[in-house]
Amino acid sequence: MKRCEISGKGMTFGHQVSHSHRCTNRVWKPNLQPIVMTVDGKSLKIKVCTKILKTLKSADAVETKRILKANKDNLSPRIQKFLSK
Repeated sequence: MKRCEISGKGMTFGHQVSHSHRCTNRVWKPNLQPIVMTVDGKSLKIKVCTKILKTLKSADAVETKRILKANKDNLSPRIQKFLSK
């Protein structure tokens, strides 16, 4: 399942409603982009949603650590392991 590795944002489900009001299932997927994140000189290739990407691009190293700390409950196990090294 597609999921942002920092924010934890994933697919959402709902109904597509036609003009005749027929309801069919549909899925909204997050806009994930691959990036290479560098923290303390270590690099890791991850997939993040565009909202987090925009935040990370405008952030410096200190703010990046703050963002990761604020989202520590939603971080993927891969990033948690990467940060604990």
